[in-house]
Amino acid sequence: TQFCSLQQHHTVLLCPVLDHQEVFSDLLLYRQSSETFDEAEIDFVQQVASQCAIAIRQARLHQATQAQVKELERLNQAKDEFLSAVSYELRIPMSNMKMATQMLKVSLERELNEQEATKVFRYLQILQNECDREAKLIEDLLDLQQLDSDALSLVVSAEPLESWLPYVVNPLIAKFQQRHLDLRIEIENDLPLLMCDLNSLSRVILELLNNAYKYTPMNEKVIISAKKSEKAAQPAFEITICNTGVEIPEAEIDHIFDKFYRIRKMDIWEEGGTGLGLALVQKLLERLNGKIEVKSENLQTRFSIFLPLS
Repeated sequence: TQFCSLQQHHTVLLCPVLDHQEVFSDLLLYRQSSETFDEAEIDFVQQVASQCAIAIRQARLHQATQAQVKELERLNQAKDEFLSAVSYELRIPMSNMKMATQMLKVSLERELNEQEATKVFRYLQILQNECDREAKLIEDLLDLQQLDSDALSLVVSAEPLESWLPYVVNPLIAKFQQRHLDLRIEIENDLPLLMCDLNSLSRVILELLNNAYKYTPMNEKVIISAKKSEKAAQPAFEITICNTGVEIPEAEIDHIFDKFYRIRKMDIWEEGGTGLGLALVQKLLERLNGKIEVKSENLQTRFSIFLPLS
């Protein structure tokens, strides 16, 4: 719109700032009443108005997005606080249930004959296993929540890998032998000291070995090896857990580190699980500045951990 204001003796160009939804405002340009705005000037003003409309729309979208992000952060914090509170509250009754189960077993051993005791102890063992399973779920939830909130502190220490790794793995050998699984340790000579939070790394290795225990068929092998990495761009340790006789489908590999994700058809021993173990492994390794890779083919599954050299 172009018009002349008689009171102010000006020519005025009015151009709305609008998009397809609404008019945001108007641009007003003034000049002497004896002059007008030509077509080129009007086109230029319309282009400026269009750019202003785009900028205003983007600013409003950004503001709305920021509000949504803040709301999601608030909800996520509320979720973490809820999980933490519930997990802590569940730990006490779970501990009491485990203790009561153990005491009941001791009491019944004194009072029942062998035949009765065998039947009762089988039920008690089921109860004990389920208590252990729920207790592990609670612990995993607490650990993941603390890792997400960066609440776990690292305690760095140095140990020779050739003595530390057998210390972690050897207590499991008898358990693996019960299923006729051959658990082996292979460590390269002359490795430098392993320097990291050894408690966190121990948790990682035990989680991976526990997976191997659950998913490896009878009479197969589980090999844990340690050496200097030839793959990493920077000098690094490579600790590998390889189990034979089992292969993860290619379509599943991208999801195995997701929380609560389990490949149920591979659980040949029907032990169940929380689906949190590998998610916890990945989070712990991120805290240690490490990473993990998975390769599964030719009836072998290999989890490779890469940790920086000290």
